[in-house]
Amino acid sequence: MNTVRGIISPIVIRTNSTSSAQNFESMISMVKDNNFDRGGVEGSGVVGLKPFLDGKLPNKFKILYTQEELKNLAQLRGTSRDIEGRMKVKLTEHYLNLVQKNENLKNLVKARPEETEDLSGDLDPSNQNRYSPVPGLLHKYEMVLLFAAGTCSSHCRYCYRLDLFTKKTGKQLVKINEITDYIVNYNKKAKMHQGIDLDNGKPMYIIKEALLSGGDPMVLPNKRLARFIFRLAEAGITTLRIGTKELAFFPQRFDKNFFDMLDLFHSAYPNVRIVFVLHFTHPAEFLETDDKQQYIPSDLNATTFRWMKETLNPVIELKKRAHFISLENQTPIIWKVNDDSTTLHVLQKELYHKGIGNHYFFQCRNIQGKKEFALPLEETWKIFYLSQKGLSGIEKNARLVMSTEQGKIEVIGVTGGKIIFRVHRDLFNIPPEESIMICKNNPNAFWITDYDSLDIWKKQ
Repeated sequence: MNTVRGIISPIVIRTNSTSSAQNFESMISMVKDNNFDRGGVEGSGVVGLKPFLDGKLPNKFKILYTQEELKNLAQLRGTSRDIEGRMKVKLTEHYLNLVQKNENLKNLVKARPEETEDLSGDLDPSNQNRYSPVPGLLHKYEMVLLFAAGTCSSHCRYCYRLDLFTKKTGKQLVKINEITDYIVNYNKKAKMHQGIDLDNGKPMYIIKEALLSGGDPMVLPNKRLARFIFRLAEAGITTLRIGTKELAFFPQRFDKNFFDMLDLFHSAYPNVRIVFVLHFTHPAEFLETDDKQQYIPSDLNATTFRWMKETLNPVIELKKRAHFISLENQTPIIWKVNDDSTTLHVLQKELYHKGIGNHYFFQCRNIQGKKEFALPLEETWKIFYLSQKGLSGIEKNARLVMSTEQGKIEVIGVTGGKIIFRVHRDLFNIPPEESIMICKNNPNAFWITDYDSLDIWKKQ
């Protein structure tokens, strides 16, 4: 028996016996759920434009749109430019309170007609369906990604999972038993064939890492989330990533029952690491401000700022479990949201100070409607570069990347009329000497495919 923060939990015995299944269900039964109130009429926040148009929502939400703005959005309904045909509106009360104080955060969640003026872009960014051997699963590298949830607490207007929410490309949510069967069988095959795919001669890397994504897995009840992570650990996964923006949208989700569930999991699988991949986009999502909307210093002599308690407290609880939990942040750089080097400088400094790694900054993906959110790539790089001025070496670990079909591509720099890229996550096993790409700069380019002379894209 093992005592974890007041919970007495048995250690899972990993066998294929009936007793193992019973043991698993016994542990799941110890997990407690809560009914959270994210605001709105039914506690799910405000979902859709209809409540705004009908006026059937709490008064405090009515400040998000003017009557003129609602009239303009209503005129688009049922047409090819219907805003919610692209992305449904959704917002928690917690984030509404932040939006009232900050125009940048308002631009993150507030729908506007310009989104559908130009719908050029990929319906399925990075051609993800091509790499889905099982419904709800993406498998490109030594890790797999699971579509575990079909929504978030609030909806970012720049989301690159538009097609999962709208169901326009047939993406589905995972069934965990199908996924664990796939992982176990794939790893057996990789070991049997000594890491080589006999069909095409390419490397087969053991699947050791899984990313729960969606949507946001943290909107799931604790019991359902527990079933995902326990089953994945049982299948041999040693690193579990949970991608979430819930610390920004609804930090109250990180309550005692959730932390008890994490402790229970660790007691059963002490060698599995959990990485929370956070999605803080702007420091106003976690920093307190004064009446003039200036960040409040944490004390008279400090160079850091005061965090909101409702966000800081769960971060502290997560950091107490640093022996099996890590925190990393990644976010795109979005026009009118965080396209400012000072904003990104504060974001990186504050996150590092609280023990949250700065992992990636992303160029906005080639989504439908990207023209309303994306900056030209070389402008994005300049903002990113300037944001790291004055950061110490250990504060500026973030890289600017594009998440492309061919792999993760880092933007190293722009100099002498050239732009330099580096391939980090290589899907097609290119030779090392081809991992650095130097192209003629193009100030109007939004994506890697806008640059000439990139033969890697012509080969595949």
